[in-house]
Amino acid sequence: MMAYPYDDARIILALQIDHSRVAGYFAAHWGNRHFDRPEPYSSVVLAATEHDIGWWEWEMKPSTLNDKGFPLDYHDGSFKYLGQLRLDFYKNSVDRVLTRDPYSAMLMAMHGVALMNAGYGKYSYPPDRTGDPRVKAYVDHQEELRLKLLEQLRQSEQFKQHCSDEQIWTNYEYMEVFDQLAQFVCNRYPLNSKARKLGPTDSLNDVDVPTKHGQPAVKINIDTVGENKAVLRPYPFDIDPLPVSFAARLVPNRAYKDGEDFLGEFYRAERITVNHTLASA
Repeated sequence: MMAYPYDDARIILALQIDHSRVAGYFAAHWGNRHFDRPEPYSSVVLAATEHDIGWWEWEMKPSTLNDKGFPLDYHDGSFKYLGQLRLDFYKNSVDRVLTRDPYSAMLMAMHGVALMNAGYGKYSYPPDRTGDPRVKAYVDHQEELRLKLLEQLRQSEQFKQHCSDEQIWTNYEYMEVFDQLAQFVCNRYPLNSKARKLGPTDSLNDVDVPTKHGQPAVKINIDTVGENKAVLRPYPFDIDPLPVSFAARLVPNRAYKDGEDFLGEFYRAERITVNHTLASA
């Protein structure tokens, strides 16, 4: 859950499951003359759309508060507060998608592992947590599943043409880009707010952004030119501008006595739709 100031009196809550839908929307619209469309298209879009769907297991009743009694923001340290549940619901989401699309499930497994091992050692944030035995067991299990699925997919008439090492890791990079960009859009209000200190930067933490086959990756810069508009350079989407929206809710900006106190406000909260625009200029 993303929890951050809406105004002086209220906190805006954007659920991870709704952020996940935004990532899928970005995947669905990705591609123009400068950027390849992800392939296999529906599998990559599904993986992006469902990558955080496991959070539903907690977000249906988000009773855990941070140390100050405020709603738990995902950058408060979800593993610190949720422990094994945090690992289990990522594993469970992969298992659910596996029954529908094994290629999507493989990409989701890679994303979940990357959150725990510093992006397969490529990035400094999130940090490598594999020194914790619980995390190591989770990473080992998901990596074993990934390799098993990859072997099966390479024998599949539907997916084998999309299973080169190059394409698999390109699609993993897509997952990171879609997630980072969806975080940036969903974890602050207004869009040009500077209050958020953790999370994607205006360069998406310098993640590599795939472009065209055989061409080098680039970095994307985000210029928040207004409260509800950002300019992306280079611009990766198939329509320009791209409208984007997500569901959120508003709760009082205060410390809560306990989980039940917060849940009363959470379930009664005013629902809103946040609308932004991404453009090339």
